[in-house]
Amino acid sequence: MADVILKDPLIQALMEQHVLGSEQLDDIEEEHVRTGKSIREIILNLELISEDNLLAVIAENLGTKVISLPTLEIPPEVVRSVPPSLARMYNVVPVQREANSVTVATFDMVNPAMMDELMFVLSQDVNFVLAREDDIRARVGEFYGDDSAAVNDMLSHLESDFEAGEGVPEIANTEDAAAIEEAAGSAPVVRYVNLVLYQAVQARASDIHFEPFEHEFKIRYRVDGALYEMLPPPKRLALPIISRIKVIASLNIAERRLPQDGRIQMAVAGRPVDFRVSTLPTQFGESVVLRVLDRSVVSLDLANLGMPEDVYGAFETDVLKPNGIIIVTGPTGSGKTTTLYSALNRINTIENKLLTAEDPVEYEIDGIVQVPISDAIGNNFDRVLRAFLRQDPDILMIGEIRDLNTAQIAIRASLTGHLVFSTLHTNDAAGAITRLIDMEVEPFLISSTLEAVLGQRLVRKVCENCKKPFKPDKTTLDRLGISERDIGDRPFYQGAGCAQCNNTGYRGRKGIYEYLSITDPIRDLINQRQPTLIIRTRAIELGMRTLRQDGIRNILDGYTTVDEVMKYT
Repeated sequence: MADVILKDPLIQALMEQHVLGSEQLDDIEEEHVRTGKSIREIILNLELISEDNLLAVIAENLGTKVISLPTLEIPPEVVRSVPPSLARMYNVVPVQREANSVTVATFDMVNPAMMDELMFVLSQDVNFVLAREDDIRARVGEFYGDDSAAVNDMLSHLESDFEAGEGVPEIANTEDAAAIEEAAGSAPVVRYVNLVLYQAVQARASDIHFEPFEHEFKIRYRVDGALYEMLPPPKRLALPIISRIKVIASLNIAERRLPQDGRIQMAVAGRPVDFRVSTLPTQFGESVVLRVLDRSVVSLDLANLGMPEDVYGAFETDVLKPNGIIIVTGPTGSGKTTTLYSALNRINTIENKLLTAEDPVEYEIDGIVQVPISDAIGNNFDRVLRAFLRQDPDILMIGEIRDLNTAQIAIRASLTGHLVFSTLHTNDAAGAITRLIDMEVEPFLISSTLEAVLGQRLVRKVCENCKKPFKPDKTTLDRLGISERDIGDRPFYQGAGCAQCNNTGYRGRKGIYEYLSITDPIRDLINQRQPTLIIRTRAIELGMRTLRQDGIRNILDGYTTVDEVMKYT
């Protein structure tokens, strides 16, 4: 049993009440690792306890009571005592206000960080009561409007606070660390940063960019691979806002000349989210990028990756082999890491010892020994992988095969009975073989250890809410290299644009794949040092579906558009 499960306050409360047994704890841990869902959500989904009984256990643990929120009349002045951003960030509803305190309803265990931040931002004592989750979400929506209304309202309030200088101390000397820290910890800045993180998670953003320029301070989100700009705060607040992010990421706010890397772990809208933080000194201040790692959105399950059945079957068979090398290829942001983690999750059992070397570690998975690469202290891939082989592993995951040394260690591991996963940045599956030969790896070593290469891309999905069918013209079909006979009477789809997809016509992303199994005919071509084109042509003859062909399949199935497939294949 993992310590992280046993240390969870909700688990502890339920064990004290003798609600959970060890077998149920194992089920909860397994589901938590597989899906990234919160402990509370898993307990209710597995029907280990009813929501009403769970609330009673939490209330007893917190020394409070359970209330019926729908029957409660809450005056407008009480509603206004909690800003919309805080209500949405922490899923709380104010129900009572007194001279120096406010009582809020929540549906989960209250952690100290949440209590401290609410007390700080509200500048008063905070008491808690419990209510059903659906009731709280309904009241938050009723009192504070929909997401976009709440965000715009919050931004306009913050803008007026900022312009008036309300609550944000002026920084006279940008070298004064104490003054910067005071400004970064001011209530408007704390609320603003929380709002930005909340909005990014709600929009399913993969990255948040804070970019200072000479006359403006831009904040942009990357959603489904495309960047969107949000309403920017005043330029003078760039330093306090970036310093606030550095404070919660435990970075050195006084150091602004060197890049820094950190991490933020916090609950956003009731679910745990990780942010990887990277700072970069620029001409006009520090640029900061946050990578959003929301495990409740990314399911690390092979069956949920959307692979075609034949690719899924072949890949699942290969990842269960005792030794060999499996490579996933594609450009940055094509979902390679998610695919590899899903494969590792599939074989993460008591019988296997798994080691990973990553730069950086993206997701933490119980049962897998994960090592972050740090070139700054000499802890590079080469050194870590040599140490790995002395750790008696069964399965290795190498973040990326970067050079001949890394490739040789992967091959040696495979030849000595280990299964090795890794990635390469190539345009297609066949290109991975040529890349290894270019690194001066001997062809006979490649052909004797390589089991498969999976090439993949992520294309945006047509928004289900506003998708419209249309009949493609001959020019469109020619671009794809197909004829009217190939598509029959099946329509193509495109999104008209709506509020749900931010008027882009797209919502979410989907993988397209090509799977190159290293069979004997392919091994012969590798040994002959044949170029990529010859290997690719032979693989197609043997039944490989190319990225373009899988993209066309997704167009005909109504998942994506011609433009997306043409852009990525």
